[in-house]
Amino acid sequence: MSTANVLFGWQPMADEIVADIQNVYLGAARNEGIFRNLNLTLKAGHTAIVTGGPGSGKTSLTALLTGVGFADEGLVEVFGESLRPRRIWAINRVRRMIGGVGGIFGLVPSMTVAENIAFPLVITGLSKRRRQAKLLKMLTEFSLLKKAGDYPRTLTRVEHTLVQFARASIGDQPLLIIDEPSAGLDQATTARIFEFLIKASLSGRALLLLCSDAPAHDLPNSDIYHISNGTLE
Repeated sequence: MSTANVLFGWQPMADEIVADIQNVYLGAARNEGIFRNLNLTLKAGHTAIVTGGPGSGKTSLTALLTGVGFADEGLVEVFGESLRPRRIWAINRVRRMIGGVGGIFGLVPSMTVAENIAFPLVITGLSKRRRQAKLLKMLTEFSLLKKAGDYPRTLTRVEHTLVQFARASIGDQPLLIIDEPSAGLDQATTARIFEFLIKASLSGRALLLLCSDAPAHDLPNSDIYHISNGTLE
């Protein structure tokens, strides 16, 4: 078990339910439904790969799991907390335990690369000495040492993605949500990213991958779903 998971206040056991979506309906404009009877259960050490085109609901799924949006009907529980409006304390607790790449998990423009990567540790209250040691490790592993003092606006697309993955790695949060993990990446970088995802999964973290198409790389304990007509198939 990771010590960082203890810092985030949740200690996952093998196959323990991390996120549970049951019978969710989410409406949209013009009385159209984004989700109709949506169901998804994600356990520790498992990966859910959700495919779908633009407008299929992948962004809305992330919103449900992070408390950015709420179901009109049904149940959404993450780390045992029911995510509903006005349960701000529960939403904040859940968000601390989710790392992400892409979508709503963009970098903070006013922070340097180093500050962006270290941010998950800042909110845990980890000592500066331990933060610096973990930051140096991440900067080295993701080949970002020379970019530590740079700002996101100066980064290439590949560098931008690597910074997000370094940030997702440093906190070791028990749930990772990855939006289009290989978008804009060359084959070598994509292979490197999937090595990280495999390692994260084997460590007991739960992964949710949102993709236009199923990835070419295999992940352990993974299931592939497709969003169609507001449900997962």
